[in-house]
Formats: sequence, C-alpha cells, structure tokens
Amino acid sequence: MAGEDITVRASDGSGSFMACLSQPADGRPGPGVIMCHEIFGVTPWIRETADLFSAHGYCVVAPDMFWRMRPGFVGDHTSAENTAEGRDYKARIDYSKAMEDLQACVELLKARGDCNGKVAITGFCTGGTLAYLAASRLDLDAAAPYYGTNIHNFYDKGRKIKCPTILHHGDADDRVPADLTQRLTQAIADVPHAEVLVYDAGHAFANSHRPEDYYVEAAAKLAHQRTFELFDRLR
Repeated sequence: MAGEDITVRASDGSGSFMACLSQPADGRPGPGVIMCHEIFGVTPWIRETADLFSAHGYCVVAPDMFWRMRPGFVGDHTSAENTAEGRDYKARIDYSKAMEDLQACVELLKARGDCNGKVAITGFCTGGTLAYLAASRLDLDAAAPYYGTNIHNFYDKGRKIKCPTILHHGDADDRVPADLTQRLTQAIADVPHAEVLVYDAGHAFANSHRPEDYYVEAAAKLAHQRTFELFDRLR
C-alpha cells in the first residue's frame, strides 16, 4: 500500500498544491483525516504514517503546507541546511492562509466517495500547531495534534477548540517551553472535549525514522492507539 500524489485547489484562487492521498485499506468509506507534516515537508515518514492511518480505515490526505513558500520541499533531518530551511518556512507560515488550505482539504475529503463525510485532523511538530489551530477555527469532527512547537504562541486559542481533541506531548520535549503542558492544560480547563496527554518522551517521539535521537516506540504506539480510538468514533 502506498499513497498517491493529488492536487488540491487553493480556495483563494492563488493556485494548487500537492497532497499525498492514502485511501482506506478495507475499501470502505471511512473518516477523512488531514495529516500535517513537520518542518521537513511530506517526507517518506509522513507518507508511511499516512499509510499506517489508512490501514485503520481512514481516508488520509497529507498536504504540502509549505507550498506558498517552496512547493514540494522535502528535507532530510540529518542535513543542517535542510533543517535551517524548514525552520525558516515554519517561521514564515501565514496561519490564516494555512487554515484556508486546510479547509480546502476538508472540502476535498468530504467530496470523496471513500470518506464518510466526517473529517479529523492530526499533525506533528509544525503540523501539530496547525492541527491545534484548525481545531479552534475550522468545523472539524476530531483533532489529535502531536507536540506542536508553536502552540505556546496561541494558548488563547485553546478555549476555542470546537471538536473532541487530544493533544500529545512529551514531558521531556526541549523544543517547547518547559511549562507548556501546564499552561496548555490551564488554557483548555473549561473545554470538556479537549485533553492534554503527556508521555515519557521528548520531542518528535512518534517519528519512527529517527530512532537514534527522538523515537520512543512505547509512547508512539500509545499515542497512535489513543488517536485511533478518538477517530474511530467518527465511523
């Protein structure tokens, strides 16, 4: 099983962008899932993870969220140059436009016959922040952001989360403020459908292509299990 590249038309008329589509493995319509990438773009690991999710019966779209700056950028985490470039794109994200692009993905999924009309969102690192903001701004049915690195700039959006949401964070994540989980938990204290889940891990603990520095198998499996349990409610 392998995803295919498709084209998504931007809702503002400025062009189109690539997304990796991974269809439900069982052939039956399932919940749609938007998967937002890390600073390295739609990498082989993102494609592999999209396939992992589609194996559970979801219709997954992983869009190129850097297309407005450099379409098709795919970086290697072992390259200092690629890492710097990805961080630059992350710093330059226009979040309003990013939400428009994610809404275009929502509409694309809902129009597909292999999506049952329900759409969730997930994302990792930079994509975790995008998923968090989308949960507060778009009409989605569920969200599961993983260790968003810019969430601390948007604590005020936590109380606006609209859909059932679980936020996965490592307790030893050195890429975010030390008090992030505490402040985020406080930010969503009055949102009964949102929860912060903390793992014995650092940053990027779900990235199985980085076993030498970040990947924590037990944490990744538990986080995915919880995400699947949440998204399965949309069947």
